[in-house]
Amino acid sequence: MTALQQYNNLDGKVIDRKRINEILKQARKEKEKRVVRKLSTLLSRNKDKTFEISVTKKLIPVAKKKKITKKKVVAQIPTKKKEKLKVYGLSIPYVDLVATSTLPLQVQALPVVEQPIKILPEVSTGVRMKDPITLKPKIAANTPRLSTKRLKGVRTMADLDRIAQPTETYVLNSEIGAFLGKLEKKPKGSVVITLDAPAGSGKTRFFFQVMEDYASSGKRCLFLTLEEHSQSQLFKDKRDDYISSENHQHISIVDAEEIKTYKDLRELIDTHDIILVDSFGKLKKLIKELKLELDEHLRIAYDGKLFFLIFQRTTGKTMRGGADSEFDGDVILQVEKPTENYQENFVTARKNRYNAIPNLKYNVYHQKIIQEDEVAITKERSIPPKPKRKLVVHSLDG
Repeated sequence: MTALQQYNNLDGKVIDRKRINEILKQARKEKEKRVVRKLSTLLSRNKDKTFEISVTKKLIPVAKKKKITKKKVVAQIPTKKKEKLKVYGLSIPYVDLVATSTLPLQVQALPVVEQPIKILPEVSTGVRMKDPITLKPKIAANTPRLSTKRLKGVRTMADLDRIAQPTETYVLNSEIGAFLGKLEKKPKGSVVITLDAPAGSGKTRFFFQVMEDYASSGKRCLFLTLEEHSQSQLFKDKRDDYISSENHQHISIVDAEEIKTYKDLRELIDTHDIILVDSFGKLKKLIKELKLELDEHLRIAYDGKLFFLIFQRTTGKTMRGGADSEFDGDVILQVEKPTENYQENFVTARKNRYNAIPNLKYNVYHQKIIQEDEVAITKERSIPPKPKRKLVVHSLDG
């Protein structure tokens, strides 16, 4: 590992002066002046034995300049210079002509291009009219054509029609399905849906409704409940309100203390189709061995998965986690609170690549899509009361 990579990996770690000196020594050998300058300044300004490092801006490797090789000069045969015409006045070439009394001036005639002439019908005057001649340029026989040769692994737009299309999707036949759109099960990579909202807006209840619909469609769901413990009464009440007893066995529950490493997370994700995380900020704090990134460690690290991630909303009404998380997500959802009445809260999309209908709003309390004037565009789905049941404990191995 280079000194630059070691410097970038120091973020959030606690190291001693000896380790910093080792990286500093390697940086001097590799002539990484930026790393040398930053670590030397850190050691000179602080006398502590250990440091808790925070790298606010990672360093990007500087591209090496390519060496410019001089081209060999091939000796060329000198050509005779053409005599320039003398020009006078308004750029009219002046040519000396030799007068002769015996020979007439011979002028080479231009070749005549014979074109078919269309004869119009005779008019009353008896004069025949001719169409103007239109000369069409002929394409030379030696015109170069585009090469059809391609590098290995390079495809064209025409090749996409011959590639087998995925037959399985994540489309739901429900109100949430109409709101989310035609979600695909990608053959390469996964689909990521983010949801940010202020506290107490109903985002966790929205996740319970998503789990119920996907479990009813036969998908294996995994819920990482990292903010609210599964043994709490609040969690059990939400389960009894939204999850049918038939789907208890199809939804796995994992609390915060059960995830310590990225390996633990991978083993859980590999055995499920739908992964819901509440919240992504808490998950980043649990996995301390690396800086968990949405795109690198979730979206492109797995094929055919569907991720739902909750992000906390900052006081500035932005998604906590930075612009990268919002850019990498395929669907960006947010919960809005138009009034203080929680029954009027709705989920809307700032970005949705899978739904062409703009400005859809999903009411969490009534579990239906609503219009701008808060009038439901579909009939309200009645939810039969469910009797309270004891929490079913599942094995994480299955």
